[in-house]
Amino acid sequence: MDWLSLDQPALMKKFQEIGQRIRKGELEIGRHHYALSLAHGVMQAIMCGYHRISAVELGVAHGGGLFDLCKAAAFFRDECQIDIQVWGIDNAAGLPPLTSYKDHPEIWHPEQFKMQSRDKITEKLPAFAHLLIGDVGDLVQQFFHETYGSRLGFVAIDLDYYSSTKRALPLLAGDPNAYIPIVPVYVDDVNVLLSYNTWCGEAAAIAEFNQQQEFRKIEPKPNFRIHNFHVCHVFDHPIRSGAIKPRLPFEIRSI
Repeated sequence: MDWLSLDQPALMKKFQEIGQRIRKGELEIGRHHYALSLAHGVMQAIMCGYHRISAVELGVAHGGGLFDLCKAAAFFRDECQIDIQVWGIDNAAGLPPLTSYKDHPEIWHPEQFKMQSRDKITEKLPAFAHLLIGDVGDLVQQFFHETYGSRLGFVAIDLDYYSSTKRALPLLAGDPNAYIPIVPVYVDDVNVLLSYNTWCGEAAAIAEFNQQQEFRKIEPKPNFRIHNFHVCHVFDHPIRSGAIKPRLPFEIRSI
């Protein structure tokens, strides 16, 4: 099927069918929240006429999430004929030293989630997937260099700490042409535990990011029925600013 030939209603119908199959377990392509979030990124890419996007997991640990993201990417690569490059970013040493109460020391401790074997993870990755090892804040520019010509189409944040998440969020503050207009963002460590709150952890880092950024805002989308689903609005993207029009009307609903 030539997905680029579909009009907006037909495209939405196709993705809603995919979403229903994922939710029912008829289509098993990894974690539902990864697959459904990535689907919203792929759909946008088709609506915009983009042929290449990247999907990133921040915080790889033992690799389970990264492998699941690769499953979803492989499906959409084959189904939609779009080049999706998957990236995992991790320091391989586990959680760094705690900085303050904002890092939730009642839950986490240094060296937790230490990567057991970088080589074993790498050898299991498909050709379209890549692993960057180092401090997440230091690797942001390298990521943009490595993915030049692609658009960021999905980000999974699983960094646990406020301090680590704060260092990672410049990934969403680059040149507007490096993104799709509305980047799906899965945020792992919010809402579930009693001590999670908007003053600590990933939620606090996101709140500060929103305060500091004029044209980038991250918000939850609970009505889309995806666990911990957020989006980053790229308001200075050419489509969001009105400088250019998308290939298809940008009326995007939950799938």
